[in-house]
Amino acid sequence: MKKLPNTISMLRLILSPYVFILTYRGEVEMALGLFVILALSDAVDGTLARLLKAVSNLGKMLDPIADKVLLFFGLLSITFYTELKASPYLIQLLVARDLFLVGGTLILRRFGFVPEPSPLGKATTFLVSLTVLTGFVCNISPKDFILKTFEVLEVISIALILISALDYGVRGLNFILSKLIIEKR
Repeated sequence: MKKLPNTISMLRLILSPYVFILTYRGEVEMALGLFVILALSDAVDGTLARLLKAVSNLGKMLDPIADKVLLFFGLLSITFYTELKASPYLIQLLVARDLFLVGGTLILRRFGFVPEPSPLGKATTFLVSLTVLTGFVCNISPKDFILKTFEVLEVISIALILISALDYGVRGLNFILSKLIIEKR
């Protein structure tokens, strides 16, 4: 039972490319359904890990990677393979931020830095997921209200991606500076 949260994260990681494959094949409704299930599994695996007292180092790495992969394939799908296109800036900024985070984490781990998701990072993941979901819905049912909602969510997501990148950068810099101050003593 303690392996269930990591199994759910692993399934999200493995199944995320199928969102893209389904969209590419024109099966947007199926892609939307799979995206919703996988996005909800993010909440499920975290909740189960806490309830089962099964929080692990593997889970702390696997969960955010699975989130990043799901959002990447979701954004890729609605940016390139649906009728209503998302802004390419959204996916470009998300990929740039995520590469920055992964690279920074790999460097900082050598100095004992253990990354923790920030509330801002979690809010960004949620908003980008909501943007992808709304983008899929716009392609299935292009109503004005849904389209306007998508446009607003897209702008908010771009802003949050930029702000969260800055936030994580400042947190990493603060860690390095505190490490240097401690070593000088």
